[in-house]
Amino acid sequence: MGLRGFILIWLVTGLGAVSAQAQTKAVTDPGDYYQIPLNLPDKAAIRQVIHKTTQIRLNDQTETATFSGEYISRFTADKDGYRVTKTTVSSNLTLEGDVTDEKSDDMQKLSAALTDVGVITYVADVNLTPLRIDDWPRLRRAIKQSMRKAGLMKQKQEAAFDALYERISPEVASELFLPEDGLLAIPRNLGLSLENPYVLESKIEPPFGGEALRTRETLKLTRWDEAGQKAYISYQSGPAKADLEAYATAIQPELDTAARLDAEQYGWAYRPVIEVQLDISTRCNYEMSLQTGLVLRAACLSIRDIRVGDQIQSQRESWSMSESFVD
Repeated sequence: MGLRGFILIWLVTGLGAVSAQAQTKAVTDPGDYYQIPLNLPDKAAIRQVIHKTTQIRLNDQTETATFSGEYISRFTADKDGYRVTKTTVSSNLTLEGDVTDEKSDDMQKLSAALTDVGVITYVADVNLTPLRIDDWPRLRRAIKQSMRKAGLMKQKQEAAFDALYERISPEVASELFLPEDGLLAIPRNLGLSLENPYVLESKIEPPFGGEALRTRETLKLTRWDEAGQKAYISYQSGPAKADLEAYATAIQPELDTAARLDAEQYGWAYRPVIEVQLDISTRCNYEMSLQTGLVLRAACLSIRDIRVGDQIQSQRESWSMSESFVD
């Protein structure tokens, strides 16, 4: 595949993304400790409104995709938490930057094809964090059929689609197809002390393989508005700078060797990899309803930047999201 192709797949598929599994604690001091329970009525339905901007930079070329979507999710109790049926109400995608007309047309077709699939059914925990897509093989076939109908699935693409998606588990599929649901689940059912951060330690897979990177997730209740029935929560996650630098130093010789082999295989000039820099982080600010436990507003930013020698690969994603019960 080559070094460049590997980096691009890591960026586009979002490997290394961090999600929190929020936990509640017992109340020890009611005057200092606050809980925000999710009050989900039986057979509830939630409307999500999502605006997302994705900027991908490959050296001196930049592409920006702007997406807007509205969804209705319906919930029924399940042994793991809830079974969720998510339906697309509307969606729109626009592309700007270094994008050919042909690629823009293909991306529009792809967006329409995914919208045409219509419904995703998945299993979620008590915080509505997606755990796995139910009947993933059926959804995979539906996506493939919709792409074929849109003229995006010729024999070569079909073989590549099968090779990639047949290896994906229902659990990983939920991370790929429901990233916004994972972000919105982070602050639900929390118990926090005001301005007292709640820290979780976890690990993520690094972009070039090797030992998992330690990462820290921090949740903080920044404001409690009893009169307005709102709470404000901040979230940050990602490996420490020192850990990223240590990993980059350790992987540099291997990447330099890969660059030399790529040059020999493809006949281009060998450019030594002298330095590797990484930036991996996710930040969110949430406005929560104390009455329902839903996210009234969320603003999130995800950064996945890689510099290998003079090669720059970057993906920045920003979200503006809201959710409310359907009357």
